[in-house]
Amino acid sequence: MSAGPILRGATAGALTAALAIAAHAAAGGGAPTGPGAALLVAVAAVVGVLGAHMTAVPTIALLAVGQAGTHVVLAAVPAEHTHMSWTMLAAHVIAIAGCARLLTAAERLYAAITRAVRAALSAGPVPVEAPVRVVPAGAVRRIVEARPPPSIRRRGPPVAVVRPASPLRSESPYR
Repeated sequence: MSAGPILRGATAGALTAALAIAAHAAAGGGAPTGPGAALLVAVAAVVGVLGAHMTAVPTIALLAVGQAGTHVVLAAVPAEHTHMSWTMLAAHVIAIAGCARLLTAAERLYAAITRAVRAALSAGPVPVEAPVRVVPAGAVRRIVEARPPPSIRRRGPPVAVVRPASPLRSESPYR
């Protein structure tokens, strides 16, 4: 069995439980506790297994059976609720329709992504060509040659330079 039906069943089971809790809480039925929660998990697991193994069943029918099963289970537990109001029925129907659309869109997206991944993996490795050398070998300088030329490292003026006479110290004979 491929991953597609398994994901469909697991998602349908999880959505069945989540939507039953949300629909009952929204309609005033309250969140299930204790044995109601355990039975709700059991119904969600049955829906998940049916969704994984019975791929011919439409998604909306699978979710409708799951919502009906969760409602019957939650109505059977004495501490939960015993009636079916119009708001609760509307919440179940809206939950079924919305989740069926989301689950169908997710199945299509999963199929498209897996086709793309399979096509990319089956193409094999892409041959890599050696890079073309753009710069001729003689024009490349080594890093050592790339720095500026060394400057003269002597400090002070050259010896051959004569200092000019200071204007304050004149060598005049008239002083």
